Amino acid sequence: MLFTISICSCQKHDGYTITGVLTGFPDSTMIYLKNMANDEIFDSTLIVKDRFSFKGKLQDEPEQIWLNTTVGDNFIYTNLLIGNEDIKIVGDISDFPLNVTITGSETQDDHDYLRDLTKSYDIKRDSMVQLFFKLSPEVQQERGKEIWDEIGFIDDATQKLRVDYIKSHLNTYTGIINLGYLKKSLPKDTVQALYNKLSDEIKNSKYARVIEVYLKEKISEIGDLYHDFNAINSVGDTIIFSDLIGKYILLDFTAAYCGPCIQSIEELRLIDETYSDSLKIVSFPGDAKKDVWLKSLERDRVSWISLWDGKGSYSETYIKYGASGFPTFFLINPEGKIIDRWVGYGKGSLENKLQRFKPQ
Repeated sequence: MLFTISICSCQKHDGYTITGVLTGFPDSTMIYLKNMANDEIFDSTLIVKDRFSFKGKLQDEPEQIWLNTTVGDNFIYTNLLIGNEDIKIVGDISDFPLNVTITGSETQDDHDYLRDLTKSYDIKRDSMVQLFFKLSPEVQQERGKEIWDEIGFIDDATQKLRVDYIKSHLNTYTGIINLGYLKKSLPKDTVQALYNKLSDEIKNSKYARVIEVYLKEKISEIGDLYHDFNAINSVGDTIIFSDLIGKYILLDFTAAYCGPCIQSIEELRLIDETYSDSLKIVSFPGDAKKDVWLKSLERDRVSWISLWDGKGSYSETYIKYGASGFPTFFLINPEGKIIDRWVGYGKGSLENKLQRFKPQ
């Protein structure tokens, strides 16, 4: 029923409009819409005299979006789950991220219902994480286990609420998205039983595709053989990943607008030059738009192989490898076995990983 309402809403609109009143922001603050699937900022506007307006069109509906900005040193955001609809947002800067009022979308209403269920835990968790990082290193060492144990109890309580929500609101986008997030924390037969109960409409969504692939395929772990895949390179040729096996491969799940991914480019370039006889870098971008991918290759002066399929983080390849955000790296040996996997980037981290395995 929920999906049908969403479809009807989308049929009445050629695109989205997002308007609202936000108080407490400096005049002419720039705010952004960022696609959570690929980290792409796809729209921006100014808050002028507390008012703002966006207008555009989403390719997929509904889409997970960050409405975000930075004021001083503070990153300010709230989450949207909307289609091509008329959305109104009202709030004060102090209401972000959990108390902003968002109206005009059935899918957003579902998202906000779950948000309200877990809100008290989310606020407590955030305050405890901030408390930990404000402590001196010595006090962190002394109190760290106690604090993180309590955060663990909060996470367990939040997860139970989310699982209960999934079971009672399965055929909603919020339900299927959260099942995708929590799939590894549930018995696989439970995930299968929930998947079997999905409506055809939800089952055909990109969010359910995550569950389908998870149930059908063995998700990559260290010690497994690589998953093969096809994708195109920058000149449009179809490349089969297995044809590249024979050297060490550093498989890099990346995205054009991902900050840590951009920071890793210089070190990737150095590695490409240093280990070219024994190692190949293969980037797999999570960009939905081909022109965004190609422009990023030019911007970053990428000299190694980059393979694209246009499906972002909902690509079957991304799901099979169990990539969890950008960047995610896999090191594959010449026999095709995954010998390491890690998420994120810090200066020198790639070289340190390679030194451990010493490709010659």
